[in-house]
Amino acid sequence: MREVFDFSALRALALAMLALGLWPAAPARGQAATGDVATAIARLRARLADNSAQEQHCLAGATQPVWTAALATDLKALQDRANQAAAEGAAAEAQRWKELARKAEILQARATVSARSGAELFQSQEIGLGCLDRFAGEREALRASLEVAVADPTAYGDSLRQAREHGTAGLRQDLVRLREQSRALSAQWKQTHDDATAGAQGLKADLDALRGRHTVALESEPARVLADPVLRAAEALAAAAEAWERERATVARLAAARDDAERRRAAGDREEAARQARDYWTTAERLLARPVSVFEPTRTGTASPGAGGTP
Repeated sequence: MREVFDFSALRALALAMLALGLWPAAPARGQAATGDVATAIARLRARLADNSAQEQHCLAGATQPVWTAALATDLKALQDRANQAAAEGAAAEAQRWKELARKAEILQARATVSARSGAELFQSQEIGLGCLDRFAGEREALRASLEVAVADPTAYGDSLRQAREHGTAGLRQDLVRLREQSRALSAQWKQTHDDATAGAQGLKADLDALRGRHTVALESEPARVLADPVLRAAEALAAAAEAWERERATVARLAAARDDAERRRAAGDREEAARQARDYWTTAERLLARPVSVFEPTRTGTASPGAGGTP
């Protein structure tokens, strides 16, 4: 009996040692996931730096006429100073100033040729605004992803896995649901705005959840273009509900007003809140009226967002 007991004990000990030897295999997946998020953080920072560099390059081209005009003014002042110094200075110093004056004349002539009209300067301002708008979407998406990745690596890791395994399929499904929810709420508001705040709170919660679930997918421009109308419509409906709530609050102020001046202010605030609510609601209706063909299923990609393509 003792031999049987010893054999059983040795067998249990061997199994326990084997289990201890295999124990590190379980956290390895967690370490890999943590490594993925760390890699993603580095990738996001690099993309943000690249975005900023491209934006600055675009702005440099747009503002070149302004800098050219400023350069012409500065060179004229430099030329005048060089001529004055050459006339007053010693022979060697005068020669150096004359050489500088000749170079200044050449640079000034080039700047004058490159100078542009006021209309072109205005156009360059429009181009500059276009530069800011062109890179703003990517910059905001990357910043949002970086904030999530740093603050909640687990959530970002889940979003990263979702994008790798399913591409934009899940995003498309959630967009369809959010769109239908927005349309139902907008149709309800055609009848009454009494419960607008309650309905908008649920819509806003679903909007935030969608953004969190598909943080990685929305890093790509095609996905943002796909989602933009639905997301903006939901945001507009939430803003409309807030404006209607402000309008309702001014009704109480109007009733409690003690003089004409206070009543005029309350009435003006009420009209402004009502106008904003109508504008937001009209914007949402216009966005929700767009064709739904963009939500038709397409082949989902499995490329990693780090590859620079669509998730």
